[in-house]
Amino acid sequence: MDLNALVDRFGAGSAEPIHLGNSAATVVRLRRRSEHLFYKAGPGVDDEADRLAWLGATGFPCPRIVDRGNNWLLTTELSGRDASQPWPAAERPAVLAAVADGLRALHELTDCPFRSPFPGEADVVTHGDYCAPNVFVDPETLRFTGVLDLSGLGMGDRYVDLALMFKSLSGDLNPQYGGPPAARRFVEAYGGDADDPRIAYYIDLDNSGDF
Repeated sequence: MDLNALVDRFGAGSAEPIHLGNSAATVVRLRRRSEHLFYKAGPGVDDEADRLAWLGATGFPCPRIVDRGNNWLLTTELSGRDASQPWPAAERPAVLAAVADGLRALHELTDCPFRSPFPGEADVVTHGDYCAPNVFVDPETLRFTGVLDLSGLGMGDRYVDLALMFKSLSGDLNPQYGGPPAARRFVEAYGGDADDPRIAYYIDLDNSGDF
């Protein structure tokens, strides 16, 4: 990736690559005057852009599309901090509550033209990768501020999102919340059943990648 070319192309002052673990996409943070923009390119980005455009049109908080092309996308920065960042211990229960509030709000949307890649009932609009790094919370008000990484968004089973956040909170990447007990509290705060067998089913399916 030619960072200087991106700087020139979008009139930015600087460019910084962002590393996303197992993602095949290239992501670069661009600083343009007083704002930060994010450039994302790679296979499947067109599909994500379509989903992001649909979600943004509903008024649900998510990055705004500034420009897009053939499997590349330029978006605004999402306000707040993601839930995987270090949060003071006293604030963590409120952060989990905000994460649950955001998921309930997403699941109240209707008329989504896309289908979740996961099997199961198509009864709500699911995120498809509802994990701590993809959910943002305002550090001042501790309220939900939005979601990103929407390539898996579509009509699906609400327990897909509950399961993937359960996995995110139970694993080694977000130990600050307290592991499986915190994952159960999240599901209960949402209004779900932490013992529903679909949680284990969708976690296993996500781990296998066989869907």
